[in-house]
Amino acid sequence: MPTADPATSFERLLARRPELHAAWRDFARLFWEKRLVDPRLLELARARIAQMLGAGVPDVCDAMRDARAAIDPRQRAALDAWWKHDDLFDATERACLRFAEQFVLDAQQISDADAHAVKDALGDAGLVAFVEALAILDGFSRFARYAETQP
Repeated sequence: MPTADPATSFERLLARRPELHAAWRDFARLFWEKRLVDPRLLELARARIAQMLGAGVPDVCDAMRDARAAIDPRQRAALDAWWKHDDLFDATERACLRFAEQFVLDAQQISDADAHAVKDALGDAGLVAFVEALAILDGFSRFARYAETQP
């Protein structure tokens, strides 16, 4: 069990390569600036990925957050079982959450139907941007978990 503070470990690891950290933050900010995907969808995906990867995962994706992307507290409370709450999540949110979960579990097993549902909701450019965002959210969250184990 790691004893170091995960956020500190992650920051300490990235401090070894400040240019990488700066480039990553600049790239991540583009998702908010270009608005290719609704920021609320990104925040739902970010929150669900953090849940899936464990409560100990630090919020390493602050650059991918926007105060305007706040999700409904009822949605946040139901996020761990979103599929049971048709009344809280619309069709687009459900499609994106399903896609995001499968991306984390095994991206190669994302079905054509799930990909088409996101594409139909977000368009071609939106689907590509959403997948890129998921890659950052998933990848850096996993990297942060690794950083927890480093001295």
